Amino acid sequence: MAISITGKIITTFLLFLTTSIPASAQKSKDAEELGKALEYFTSAKYHEALLIFQRLDKEYKLNERFKAYIGLCYYHDWDYEAAAKYLESVMPKIEVFAPHERSIYYYTTAESKFNLKRYKEAIPYYEKTLTVCYEREKGDVYYRLGLCNMFLQSWKPAYDQYMNAEKIYNQYKQDEDVQGRLAQIKRMAAACWANYEATLPKDSLLKTSDKTTNKDNETTQLKNISTIINSLISTMLLTTTTLDSVKDIIKKEEKIKLEK
Repeated sequence: MAISITGKIITTFLLFLTTSIPASAQKSKDAEELGKALEYFTSAKYHEALLIFQRLDKEYKLNERFKAYIGLCYYHDWDYEAAAKYLESVMPKIEVFAPHERSIYYYTTAESKFNLKRYKEAIPYYEKTLTVCYEREKGDVYYRLGLCNMFLQSWKPAYDQYMNAEKIYNQYKQDEDVQGRLAQIKRMAAACWANYEATLPKDSLLKTSDKTTNKDNETTQLKNISTIINSLISTMLLTTTTLDSVKDIIKKEEKIKLEK
């Protein structure tokens, strides 16, 4: 009997050695892999980071922040459909995150929708971004809202958003890239105002000259949507200022955090 009990104890111990220890070692290795993924992420090697995140997400239930990182990786990998899907899946859970961190996720979701030409779906996320992003970043967000409304042929809202963008950009007009953007905004706003005026009754008192153009009434040259789009393409969109990178938000202790 004693031998039998001892045998069972030894057998149980051996089973522990062959199952628990390797599993623990594997989890430790995966924690290192997660750290490596974050290093790739903060080094802007998003595709490499994505490959590791994807594997770990299948093996473990990664928390909402890591899932948001996966969405950002998809965005930088130009897979806007997957980016929007991942980011929208965690939206209800990110309200507890710091304001500016949330702004990055909102903005990236909006940009994904924008690149998919889903302008109406992009607008609410740009609007959310405005509530939590830094003041300097608002110019780019208003500018995008102007574009969304313009592509939707909502001329007055587009004009208003361009004017909001102009106010922000004017605070930083000494920057060369901002000067180019301001010139672009004036043309786009003029086009939108002209189209808005065209929808008003001829005797409407609201029919006023465009505030962003010279007195020689240059807006008459931009009275249809094709002219507006051609104007946009010919001037080329300047590179949008990216919101401060999420890499600055990642905490060191997160590099070893896996949730089973």
